[in-house]
Amino acid sequence: MGQLEPPPLVVRAWKAWRDRGGKYAWHKAMRKTLGRWPGVKRRVVYADPREYWTLRGGHDYFREQEGQLARTHRAEWVARRISHYQPESILEVGCGYGKLVRCMRAQTGAPIVGVDFSPSQLGKARDYLEGLNDIDLILASGVRLPFPDNAFDMVVTSAVILHNEPELAEAIRREVVRVGRRFAAHNEDTDVTYNRYGYDTAAWYRDRGIPLAEVGPIPSDPYDSQFCVAELWRA
Repeated sequence: MGQLEPPPLVVRAWKAWRDRGGKYAWHKAMRKTLGRWPGVKRRVVYADPREYWTLRGGHDYFREQEGQLARTHRAEWVARRISHYQPESILEVGCGYGKLVRCMRAQTGAPIVGVDFSPSQLGKARDYLEGLNDIDLILASGVRLPFPDNAFDMVVTSAVILHNEPELAEAIRREVVRVGRRFAAHNEDTDVTYNRYGYDTAAWYRDRGIPLAEVGPIPSDPYDSQFCVAELWRA
């Protein structure tokens, strides 16, 4: 028996409007129809990253991501590398629905805090991580983290800095260094799309004289990924 064809775009748009309102339906329609014009798509759909991830995030994004085995393998690999450093506490900036947090909890007993600026992403994270111990989730922006200096043994970002224009990306990196005590670990793709600016995070640390414990691509990862760990305590 053949696979059923997805319903026409107009039907999907109507269902989106019915279930989550006109703003969400418009946003989803623009994401689907402006693919050939990434510059226009960036201006129209990604003008406000917080609104973008609030509208796109939550159940829909969870279903999309969990359907991609390569992303699961990547999160598991990153979590194993992070556990190698035996962090005493971990902050993930831009934790989304909690995919990496869940993988880290399976690899380390350290207390974990996840922050995200999207209420829909954080709401899904609370469901997804329910029952796991020593995890706190906080609604906050990585541009201005609500923590004192050197508050966490290790600070992590995974596909977060790349979604921010240069000025905001710079602010997030500086906040990571400010609240981090020993290590900062980053999984950041370097490619450029309508919602990805793409940065060489390892080069940013090198330019500031902060040593790197490791840097390189993620094995068998089909994406343009870069994983690096900065040694903040040696800076």
